[in-house]
Amino acid sequence: MPPVQTYYDILGVAPDATPEEIRVAYRNLAKRYHPDVNPAPDAGERFIAIQQAYETLIDPEARARYDLALQQGGAGPGPHDPFRPRAAGAEGQPAWTPGFTWRAQAPGSRTGWIGLIVILVVWGMAIILMLVLSLLSRLVTGGRRQ
Repeated sequence: MPPVQTYYDILGVAPDATPEEIRVAYRNLAKRYHPDVNPAPDAGERFIAIQQAYETLIDPEARARYDLALQQGGAGPGPHDPFRPRAAGAEGQPAWTPGFTWRAQAPGSRTGWIGLIVILVVWGMAIILMLVLSLLSRLVTGGRRQ
């Protein structure tokens, strides 16, 4: 099993690096490992890890929490690592259900196509009726404004 890299290892900076040193290291690595520039198959994963490391280390509060977790021996790639296996749910089910997708169909309407056509016809007739009544009221009043 390979040793766990810390965010400092990923960016190649010392634990006492300044924010400017972290920015420079991030920019250099982002230019090298961005998936649009680097054709390597693992470039996308490396770029995500570099981005997570930068976002954690550039924020003073997040960096302090990360450093504390490192001192206690509990910090690895980070709490929001997308490559870390998910914990099991309450009934032993995976927390992320296999086959789940956000592309679900919207619930169907009870009216269907015929109901939709009826609704549109009724609204159309109501609009025509209002226009006719408006025209008749203009003719009766002689077009005078009040």
